[in-house]
Amino acid sequence: MSQEFTQLPGLTLPYQPADQLLVVRGDQTYRGQLDPSIALPGDTEAADVSWVLFQIRNTAGQGGGSFSPSHQWLIRPFNFKTAGFGRINGFGQIILEPGSYCFRGWSTGMENGRMRNRFRSMDSLIIWYGATAYSLHYSWHIPIEGVFAIAETTTFVFEMRCDRDRSKPWGYGYESGVIPELYGSLLFFRKSL
Repeated sequence: MSQEFTQLPGLTLPYQPADQLLVVRGDQTYRGQLDPSIALPGDTEAADVSWVLFQIRNTAGQGGGSFSPSHQWLIRPFNFKTAGFGRINGFGQIILEPGSYCFRGWSTGMENGRMRNRFRSMDSLIIWYGATAYSLHYSWHIPIEGVFAIAETTTFVFEMRCDRDRSKPWGYGYESGVIPELYGSLLFFRKSL
C-alpha cells in the first residue's frame, strides 16, 4: 500500500547505520547512503551524544583575576556547570567520564601581552592549545577547541600564560558590572564508548 510523502511519519533521530534512504530524482528512485557525519561507521544503535557547558563566572563588578607570575601556566578554575555529564572538583578542575569528546570555547585576557590558553589532562597525555594571540591593549578573548577520547575517568585543568606580569586584578579581563561576569566558557559534546 503506497502513501503520499506528506502522510509518512517522521523518523525519530538520530539515524542508525542500518537505515536506508530512498531518493527520488527525475522520476527515478534510488537508494541513498547516509553521510558519515549523520551515522558513525560501525554503530549498531543510535549514537548517545550529550553536551554540557562549564564556565568561569564571577559576581557583578568582580575582575577576571591576576596574571602573575609571567611565563608560567596558571590555572583558570571553573565554578559553574550546566546539567549533564562531568563535574567540577574543589580546585575548579573538570572531571570527565569515559567517552569520545569534542569541545570548543574561549577565555578572556587583558592588556599588552602574548597570551595563550590550554586544556590538558593532569597527566599531560591529552593537551589542546588555544589560539596564539597578542593583545595590544584592553580586553580580548582566546578561542580553543579540540577532540579526544578517554577510556577511564580523567581530571582536566584549564590554564593560561602571558609573557608579561599583570598582577592587576583585571589581568584576565575587566568587569562589566552585569551579572554574571564571564571569563571563560567550554562547551563539550560526548559520545559514550
